[in-house]
Amino acid sequence: MRIRLAATALAGLAGLGCLADRAVAQEILPRGVAGDAPVIILPVQSAVPDLEGTWVGGTGSAQRTIDLLNAEIEFAFGEEEGAAHWALPPAVEARLSRNPMIGVDPGRLAYRGLLTAPDPESQLYEPLHSQLRRVAALFGARLVVLPLAVSYRESRAVLQLALIDVRRSAVLWHGAVAGAAAEAASPFALTTLALRVADRLAPS
Repeated sequence: MRIRLAATALAGLAGLGCLADRAVAQEILPRGVAGDAPVIILPVQSAVPDLEGTWVGGTGSAQRTIDLLNAEIEFAFGEEEGAAHWALPPAVEARLSRNPMIGVDPGRLAYRGLLTAPDPESQLYEPLHSQLRRVAALFGARLVVLPLAVSYRESRAVLQLALIDVRRSAVLWHGAVAGAAAEAASPFALTTLALRVADRLAPS
């Protein structure tokens, strides 16, 4: 099982505070930027417990938190008319499982280098760029959303995200989205987080 207790993830999220709320109010994906091409949202890569060791959603483990949030994101995007051209985590996993020669596990990408904000002038590092390029090619996509880490900060579930233009090898946006105030052990914390992610990325 993947170990998700990453000190680097905690460091990257430590300064969120009110920033997470401001990120919710930002337009992460400008309307119309993707055109008719699909946009890929990959599975959540990691989860971090709160300071008391509670996994967000009360799941009891990192992997269960990740699985639950992926499921909530799938449901939330299904409620948004603007998500018609999105390739969601289950579709990405299914297509890659049918194409094993691609050699990419979408839930185990080389994401750690993005746990801190990247230099806006730098190209995306390897091997992450090659991994994303191979996944994007299966869908004829250019834009990929990589959910980096879910944690619990200031009474909210928070998801750190990166929006990547695979063709340009560039991170277009790097930040966080926060759900509504909820207890760390409540599944509601992940439900509201997924709804806010869907609303920011694919508003109806």
